[in-house]
Amino acid sequence: MGQPAPISRRSFLAGGAAAGIGLSLGPRAVERAMAAGRRPGGHPGAGRHPVVRAEPPAPPPVVRYVSRPDLTPVGVSIRSTPEIEALGNRAGYLFCAPKPPAKASPGRVPVEGPFPAGASPGLMILDTSGELVWFKPLPGVHEVPFNFRVQTYRGRPTLTWFQGTVRFAHGMGHYVLADSTYGEIAQVVSTGYPCDLHEFIVTPEDTALHTAYDDTSLRVRGLPTFIGHAQEVDVATNELVFDWASYPEVGLHLSEVRPGGGFFDYFHINSIDLWPGTARDLLVSSRNTSAVYLVDRQTKRVRWRVGGKRSDFAMGRGSDFYFQHDARSLADGSGISLFDDASPPCPERYASGKVLRLDQAGRTATLVHRYRHTDGEMSTPSQGNCQLLANGGHMVGWGFQPYFSIYAPSPDGVLGAPLVLDGRFAEGAASYRSFLFDWVGNPPQDELALVVRRTGPPGQLTGWASWNGATEVAAWRVSGGPLPATLRPLVTTAKLGFETAIPFAGDGATTFELEALDVNGQVLGRSLPVPLD
Repeated sequence: MGQPAPISRRSFLAGGAAAGIGLSLGPRAVERAMAAGRRPGGHPGAGRHPVVRAEPPAPPPVVRYVSRPDLTPVGVSIRSTPEIEALGNRAGYLFCAPKPPAKASPGRVPVEGPFPAGASPGLMILDTSGELVWFKPLPGVHEVPFNFRVQTYRGRPTLTWFQGTVRFAHGMGHYVLADSTYGEIAQVVSTGYPCDLHEFIVTPEDTALHTAYDDTSLRVRGLPTFIGHAQEVDVATNELVFDWASYPEVGLHLSEVRPGGGFFDYFHINSIDLWPGTARDLLVSSRNTSAVYLVDRQTKRVRWRVGGKRSDFAMGRGSDFYFQHDARSLADGSGISLFDDASPPCPERYASGKVLRLDQAGRTATLVHRYRHTDGEMSTPSQGNCQLLANGGHMVGWGFQPYFSIYAPSPDGVLGAPLVLDGRFAEGAASYRSFLFDWVGNPPQDELALVVRRTGPPGQLTGWASWNGATEVAAWRVSGGPLPATLRPLVTTAKLGFETAIPFAGDGATTFELEALDVNGQVLGRSLPVPLD
């Protein structure tokens, strides 16, 4: 008898779970097992360049801070290689919005799992080691965050996100824009139909493209039928400047789903992008027709569709996609990128990020890149994104699954790419999309936090220092004394992570002050005096 064929880690774990086998593999054991076997869908460069070969270990459900007990983000763990440093400068940060992983099965009411105990959904910025930089829990008990990212508004880097409630896999809420101080500068609210969670893109004209839904104008088999809208609004005035409706331009018969669960979501618009060129045509993704449409801005007619039941393009090998998300135009108009959920029912078994070249004259679609997760066997029923990075690499958010990944560049025609970072949220948390952006945060000084407590032998103290959202801090200086007017420097130490524990001799001090220093030793901010806790 021959040797048994090697199997992937994910298949091994799934098989063990199905057989009721208790498996307990530590991270190093997993890495050794992976190194010894063949990895289906492996990345080129393996053996020549370091690549991440195993998923990160499960993180804790919640992270707590002495200086900020009000902040309770979910745990995140990351594996990365030295090549991650080549993807950008020191200001490259991860942007995500952990929330319960609502599952939107085709034609069915979404199921929302329990969020990690003690943690809060919210907006999260991390560095590439997984350390928290900024966290903003949302105020409402039932509010969830979506689509947290950096964009440009009025020539300045701006944070944008959706917050609101979820109904039948659609959002009902509003969009927020905030500046580098994390202060809100604008909101976009309903313009005829409820603002939806799936898309919010700020254009060079300082308008915003966003998704919306109409469930009152059409009924099929007596059920409310959702019509997807791509809208453009002036951010400053909230004035609607453009609206495109999926129906009747895209017929109901093109849907991949059936009425059910009390509604019919035949189209399910989930991304909008500007197609390159002065015409400002729109690239619109429809999850439930498994197709991406180019919409003529002037006529509001579909110029072409790729994918789905009636694709205008002959789909080359591997270029098909099913129940996709996050369709983006390539800058030169040569094609698109997207996240292929490959949700059932479909011929593909596993999700991936994809880049397709579109020959608009010959009407052919060719798969240029495919980004798989570790052993290539990630299945996800909904959500996800595939972001092109400035250096030619890509970041993939795995949607319903609690993972995000970064891939180094690879030549066109080479379907895989070296996986240089893999991140994982705590079980029960997921981010609709995940991104990598440059960012400089300058939060207000009242976010500077210091707690000082007695620790160890008599006279020994520890201070816990943090400044939620600050990206330019290199060191902390703690001053102390018997009174606020008598403070003197006691200790200076490097900033380590979101919160730095600083041991020092108190010398009889009972009042303390924290200063944040930049790389040149200049004071960026100073806290109010605080007493010994």
